[in-house]
Amino acid sequence: MTPAGTSSEPVFPEGLLDTSADVVYFPVRHHSPAAARLVDRLIEDVHPTAVLIEGPSDFNDQFAELYLDHTLPIAIYSYVGAGDHGRHGAFYPFCDYSPEWRALLAARHLGVPARFIDLPWADVLKYGASTENRYADGEMRGSDYVAALCQAVGVEDLDALWDTMFEIEPDLTIDDYLRRCHRFCFNMRRVDSQSPEEDNAREAYMAAQIQSTLKELGGPIVVVTGGFHSIALYERMQTGSLSPDADDSDNDEVGTVRGIALTPYSYTRLDGLSGYNSGMPNPGFYHQAWIDGGDEKTSTCRTLLARAVTELRRRGQKVSAADLIAVETTASALASIRGHARIWRRDLIDGIIGSLIKDEIASGVNHPFLEVVYEVFRGSKRGALSDRASLPPLVHDIRRRLREHDLEPGNEPREIPLDLAQSSGLEKSRTLHALRLLGVPGIVAAKGPEFLAASGPTTAAELWKLAWVPEMDSAIIEASIYGASLFEAASSRLSERARRNERSAEAAALILLDAGQAGLFTFAQAYQPELLNLVQQDADFFRVAKALRHLLYLYRYDEFLGTSQSTGYGEVLREAYGRALWLLEMVGQTSGQQNELMAGVASIVETVDRCRGLELSREELVDVLRRVSRYGAANPTLCGAVRGALWTLRDLTTLDLLHDFASMSSPDVLGDFLTGLFHLARETVQRHPELVTSLDTTLNGYSLDEFMEALPSLRLAFSYFAPREKHHMARTLLAQFGITTPMDDLTAIVDVESTVGALRFEEELFSRLRLYGLRGGTHEH
Repeated sequence: MTPAGTSSEPVFPEGLLDTSADVVYFPVRHHSPAAARLVDRLIEDVHPTAVLIEGPSDFNDQFAELYLDHTLPIAIYSYVGAGDHGRHGAFYPFCDYSPEWRALLAARHLGVPARFIDLPWADVLKYGASTENRYADGEMRGSDYVAALCQAVGVEDLDALWDTMFEIEPDLTIDDYLRRCHRFCFNMRRVDSQSPEEDNAREAYMAAQIQSTLKELGGPIVVVTGGFHSIALYERMQTGSLSPDADDSDNDEVGTVRGIALTPYSYTRLDGLSGYNSGMPNPGFYHQAWIDGGDEKTSTCRTLLARAVTELRRRGQKVSAADLIAVETTASALASIRGHARIWRRDLIDGIIGSLIKDEIASGVNHPFLEVVYEVFRGSKRGALSDRASLPPLVHDIRRRLREHDLEPGNEPREIPLDLAQSSGLEKSRTLHALRLLGVPGIVAAKGPEFLAASGPTTAAELWKLAWVPEMDSAIIEASIYGASLFEAASSRLSERARRNERSAEAAALILLDAGQAGLFTFAQAYQPELLNLVQQDADFFRVAKALRHLLYLYRYDEFLGTSQSTGYGEVLREAYGRALWLLEMVGQTSGQQNELMAGVASIVETVDRCRGLELSREELVDVLRRVSRYGAANPTLCGAVRGALWTLRDLTTLDLLHDFASMSSPDVLGDFLTGLFHLARETVQRHPELVTSLDTTLNGYSLDEFMEALPSLRLAFSYFAPREKHHMARTLLAQFGITTPMDDLTAIVDVESTVGALRFEEELFSRLRLYGLRGGTHEH
């Protein structure tokens, strides 16, 4: 498979294959069952003085924790926080068939030490590392040599190439594996000659660890690393190109926090097809291949196909025996054509596509059979840590707070109602909001305080839903990157959001609101000047209006949230109000984002109404609304909203509004005008029956075609009213015509289609009556 070279090309070092040497290099592709099976045998055969494994060397002090009674998959999580300079975390995942995991178990079985020899993650970061999943194979996936070899072998990608070379053959020997894998990686590094600085630093460090262990324990030593590194480590050991141990004592910036701990993992996260950039996709498939390999079985695909069929039938999908025969026959033929010793992963998938669903995929339909197969191939296994595993301080702090507040999630979901007017409710609320900021799953804010009336809320109530979910434990461990305690971590998380927000007043106001809800007063106080600056610079009306809404909520609930001591909220709110009012005139003629426009107007009016202590100018607001209302038919929704606002502010009379009805009575604008009006003046409209009567008169003047044109927007306009309010308006209208029958006797549930059909029938009937001069051919009440 190696292209012919010239005499000047590097020669493959045969010593790399010597399993009797003082240092035996075992190259792996991370999460390869074949590599896992053979490394076990190699360690047993060599019986080394130590097993050195690619992994974070700063975990060696905790190495014994790996041997606790965990349920795999798990991962080592290493994290670094450098204050305002960013936070970074990386994972080193292990599953049952990971070669690294089998190597450390084999070492324990023989009673010899196992150690990690890679640079700590914090030191790798110094070289610009970006891969958060450290057991990754980016070098292989981006290799020109691999691409050329795939083309020569006739496979589509690295996964298929690796399967062909290493996984499918059930009787692959250690010698064959070493020869193939070492040569494969040697040629890859020869063709792709540029090695990142990160890899050079890591390999120098690992070589130094190998040399140190040799001096301490003597040989033989087995070194288990990604195959990409094996040749480099061998050459460094031959030439003495080593580096001293990393000394981090003087290298960290002030405020840098490091941590490393075990965390639960899952096959969903491990799956290469779901975004994890490590070697093997479909961990459920390779897990079964690992089990079958250990039992000397070759029926992996048949086992998984049966599992998929069971799941399909559970979902009500019919799968016949003929279907299964067709799939297995096609997959077997494909395996034979491809030279596979047994049906493998791609053979089965292609067999399903080719024999059952080719036409449907061509037409863009997702076939349920294939979806289930991918789910089965992915696997659903989730890891769990031993109860004896050490955990980061944040985990202990969160568990303590949840226990103290009786907020510990259980397997069964439960609802937690809170009254923020009570100190105990407020403390629980702050704890839950802080957990929400950290993205801890299983904790959901179902309902919060709402503006129930012009005078404010009748109660300050929140409703939370809590339930333990498998991802909860790992999420809390991974949140340790932000700090050692809950509120420290939540504050750091908000600081990170603030650094990433360069110009949005809305995002900034939401950060301040989140800080207030979580009780992070120190952060909130320090962040207010930044928010004030963003409000002053943001030229987007919609963002500023949403910021105003968040600030209004915070200002109105300051007593309940405990933020009333901060006068800065009022200053920022006043600035946001003035900015939104100024931008409203500039955005008024836009034809899009009507809902956001109406909401923005409502927020401006509500701020004046509810924040009288800020001494906002009502006259200035009225002047701006009057000017904006002149846009009229150019933006009927906005026109209706500002006219409704002026009416609510008592700057507009009912006669003025009746005149508006007349000027906006065209079927193409009436519904939009009413939508804006009802959004801002819903309650006021119900107190004036003459408006309902005027609207009825206008609608009765429409032809059927005009009414049908206006109907969609009219339906939207009236959707602002609750059923009780619509009931009241209907009674008002009927009373104008002397109908006093109780509404309960008149109420009928009729769908829109039936109503339209009745109107069309009525129109046709009246048309025929008029044609023949018969009575009844007019619309009369």
